[in-house]
Amino acid sequence: MYKPISFAIAAIMVLSCSKTNESEPVQHSLNGNYTGTFKRFNINEDKTANVTIKIEEGQWTGNSNIQYYPAISSGVASVGYDNEVIKFVNKTPWTANFDWSYILDGSYLLHRNNDSLIFTRSYGNGAVDVYRLAKMQ
Repeated sequence: MYKPISFAIAAIMVLSCSKTNESEPVQHSLNGNYTGTFKRFNINEDKTANVTIKIEEGQWTGNSNIQYYPAISSGVASVGYDNEVIKFVNKTPWTANFDWSYILDGSYLLHRNNDSLIFTRSYGNGAVDVYRLAKMQ
């Protein structure tokens, strides 16, 4: 009789302590104004945009010097518990006159080096988005 109860208690303890892949708000260490570049690799076009992104308490705003490349406006940002993924939720409605895969939205692999951020996302067709940003002092 005690074995099933002991097993059930042990299972509940293990499951309640498991790590999740949920996101938490952007850490305060990411707060700041960033400037850098955006480029989509492995496509026919060869262009690089200058971008700025401001992150403040989990909110972000930004812009690009090339319209819709990428499409940056504003939204919410969070970092995964493993600190290896940053997720942007775009809060701006967009028109249908451009490729929406250029909107800063969704999950990106995050690489941090001191005050620099690099985040990337790959697509099934081989294209790769790369944002290289440095924190402005």
